[in-house]
Order: sequence, then C-alpha cells, then structure tokens
Amino acid sequence: MPVGEIAGELLGGLFRFLGHVIVDVIFELLIKGVGYGICRMFSKNVNPDGAVVIMTGIGFWMVAGIISFVMYTGIF
Repeated sequence: MPVGEIAGELLGGLFRFLGHVIVDVIFELLIKGVGYGICRMFSKNVNPDGAVVIMTGIGFWMVAGIISFVMYTGIF
C-alpha cells in the first residue's frame, strides 16, 4: 500500500470522527438541551429524546437568530 493511501485513510477517519463529535455536541447540547430546559419549565413529564424537545430547541435558536439579526441591523 502506498503511503498516500494510508495517510488518506487515517485523515478520512479522523475527519469523520471529528464530524460526528461536532454534530453530536451541537445536536445534543445546543438543540436538545435547550429544548428540554424550556419544555421542563412547562411539564414535569418530558421525554428528553422526543420530537417536542427537538422542535422547541430548533424554534428557540431560530427566534434567537432573528432577534439577533434585528438588533444588529437596527430594523426596529
């Protein structure tokens, strides 16, 4: 096996691993964590892996992004 193929396989595996770690951190902490925290304020019986938690987390970040954009541009 040439050295280039070995290096390519190693780098490909490393980047694949880093990609999975980054996606897991973003999805688990930033989306599901925030969504669970918000849903937990309204109900004690919340499934941390449920669709409601995920949609709430995504909705929170969308609203936060819109508010940040509006404040930055000074539209209002």
